[in-house]
Amino acid sequence: MKTRAAALLALVLVVATAGCAALFGPSAEYPAIVPVPGAGGPVAVDHTFAFEGETETIGVTIDAPILAGARAGEKEVMIRGEVPEEEWIAGAYRAQVFDPAQDRFYGDLLGGFREVRDRRGLDSDRYLELMAAAVQQLPYATAPGTAAKYPVETWADGSGDCDDKVLLLAGLLAREGYRVALLVFLPEKHMALGVGSPAGYDYGGSGYAYLEVTNGSYVGTVPDEVGDGVRLASAPLIVPIGNGTTVYGAAPAAAAVEAARRAARTRVDALGPEIDRRRSALETDRRRLDALRSAGDRTAFEAAYAQYGTDAAACDRLVAEYNRAADLLNRTAANRYDRVGAGAYVSAQPP
Repeated sequence: MKTRAAALLALVLVVATAGCAALFGPSAEYPAIVPVPGAGGPVAVDHTFAFEGETETIGVTIDAPILAGARAGEKEVMIRGEVPEEEWIAGAYRAQVFDPAQDRFYGDLLGGFREVRDRRGLDSDRYLELMAAAVQQLPYATAPGTAAKYPVETWADGSGDCDDKVLLLAGLLAREGYRVALLVFLPEKHMALGVGSPAGYDYGGSGYAYLEVTNGSYVGTVPDEVGDGVRLASAPLIVPIGNGTTVYGAAPAAAAVEAARRAARTRVDALGPEIDRRRSALETDRRRLDALRSAGDRTAFEAAYAQYGTDAAACDRLVAEYNRAADLLNRTAANRYDRVGAGAYVSAQPP
């Protein structure tokens, strides 16, 4: 599954260097939403998304002054003195996720998700998957050279790039008590969400399972590439968001689905050329049989025909195996927002 290009936030760093001014005030000042009075009336925003074989629509009404303030904000970080890059980057992201001006927005949005959770009887794992599905299905759109958007902007726009969508989902999950973190890959200019998971299912010993938000994928699935062929090779900057303790207990089940999907992909890639080779050989054998029949060489024809039947049956078995693997790939792709359904399908397949 291809991953669309992902652009990381571009914060404007302002360093105070004028004399003693750098000695006063906090070491770093982060952006904040300043509401714009008279910006207009309430803004109603609905989004429809697929989840576990059905569609859901969740909408909120956003205060126009809050949204206008989020859009108009400079999103700058004021640095006084020496502040490690990791510290001010983490502080800037947390400031955007937890800006108190967004509290009503988050409350209304979570009210919609909770209604779906209660109506469907979702456990904590499927509830996380519900919120992830909604954010993953927001279209990808990026504006290179700009800072990450506030979560309220991303929902209002109905689109965003990797950091925009991660900040939105992190804010939702953190407020629902999940243990989450931002996984910031600085050299690759990419961001993913880290989700607390059982031991052995985390990303690179981070304590968090990897969750890609730029496309539909299961928790724990790490893309082969991001952007234009970029591979994630660096150790990410880990920025914990909130103090939640709920972990994603379905990590083993999601990993089993992903392992089956990758095995099926490997088998399809291997079987395709082999089936083509065997079919070509069978076509050659078929022409030889026609020649033996025309020549009236009954003994040689019968021996060759028996071998042809054996080879054709072997090829048919490979085709059947190929079809099973291809079907698994198709089903898991179709169920990328239905981990439970995909897991049931994988479990029902013969070895």
